[in-house]
Amino acid sequence: MDKVTVERAAANRPHQGKVFVAVHAHLSDVPRYASGLCAKLIAEGYTGYLVRTTNDEKSGGHSAAENILSNVQEHFKMAAALGFKDVFDLYYRNRMMEGIAPLEIQSRLVLLFRMLKADTVISFHPSSAEDEDTDHRATGHAAAQAALIAGLDSDFHEHFEAGIHPHRVQETYYLCTRSSQPYNLVVDIGSQIEKKVDALAECKSQGGGNAGSLLRARLAREGKRLPLLGSDDRTADRAYARQFLLDEAREYGKAHGLEYAERFYYIDERQHAPSKVDEYIEKNAVRI
Repeated sequence: MDKVTVERAAANRPHQGKVFVAVHAHLSDVPRYASGLCAKLIAEGYTGYLVRTTNDEKSGGHSAAENILSNVQEHFKMAAALGFKDVFDLYYRNRMMEGIAPLEIQSRLVLLFRMLKADTVISFHPSSAEDEDTDHRATGHAAAQAALIAGLDSDFHEHFEAGIHPHRVQETYYLCTRSSQPYNLVVDIGSQIEKKVDALAECKSQGGGNAGSLLRARLAREGKRLPLLGSDDRTADRAYARQFLLDEAREYGKAHGLEYAERFYYIDERQHAPSKVDEYIEKNAVRI
């Protein structure tokens, strides 16, 4: 395990003018694993953009067409709850992304990273064997490769002709979707926990966003009432999310003396070790 750093909320919007792009596979991925981080970065001055790679056709309990529609509508509502500026859906088929040529996904993400001038990328760890979701793995690998290629001037020259130039991604946050995954950063999300609850409550087609209202209706049919769930569906869904869907965030926070936290594997692309050539020049070069 790498040394773990705890990152807390910063004051005075230190990231004003910077851009991050969060790339996830399914409607409920960012809300569950990174909504606190995304809300924190936006509060600190970032402009955030959200990319979903699949169409979520298998989540929602209805026909594929109905599921696609409900998930895209909820995706926009969830993004608005967190403060994202814009949303992009790539609509690859749910659970079939490993059958898509990686270069195709990468090329679309390179265009977005360059066009949006992404300084920071948030996505799945590209080489995590612990994550069994094939859509997560395909998305993470494509996002990592695209973040590298976006800063090069040797790929996709047609972008340059269109006025979209290389832009180097400076840092990446890799999501921890399983407790066994490696992490080196714990983000304190206590100040953004209501934003996380808002995001979770919008994920009704998947992720348990409407579990509170469904439970409230079931209890009413049984002649029962749970005071926690209040007297309307919105209150019920938010209360359920706060009570039952934040266990992971509580657990991660408790280990570091925080109320709520999210875990990431963080890489600062600006801090590379100097090459042997650079070290030799530093030691031996003389002025002429």
